[in-house]
Amino acid sequence: MSEIETTALLNFFNMLLEAERAGVAVLSELNMRTEDQRLKPILKKFLRDEGVNCRILISLIHDQNAKPSDKTGTFVDKIHALDNLDEKIQLLIRGQAWVARKIKEFRFNLPAGSAYWFLEAIRVQHDENVDTLKKYLDKTEHH
Repeated sequence: MSEIETTALLNFFNMLLEAERAGVAVLSELNMRTEDQRLKPILKKFLRDEGVNCRILISLIHDQNAKPSDKTGTFVDKIHALDNLDEKIQLLIRGQAWVARKIKEFRFNLPAGSAYWFLEAIRVQHDENVDTLKKYLDKTEHH
């Protein structure tokens, strides 16, 4: 892999790491604040998954002999700017879809092997999260 390709790969991994960190912060806060017993297990599962994704991304960055970013994405501020839970869930859906889309766009630049498959699993997980949250909102609107 060329230096330019390695730099692009590390930038991508760090961008995702920062997004996943933001996801952890947002999901943790939403989980603490919600009383909705249908939503709590969803948030807890997502929170666990995003934490695992951070560990995977940190490992992938270390595999390139690089230091992971210590930043958290701006998604946290965007969620804080919203007033109600439905708006926050809608933004969470867009954030989950964004991660899946970014992986789809970049996956042809990923090295073959475990990095590719780890990120493919993260992509599928985020696509599933979008579906889960949309179903949650559909059921909420019909009650």
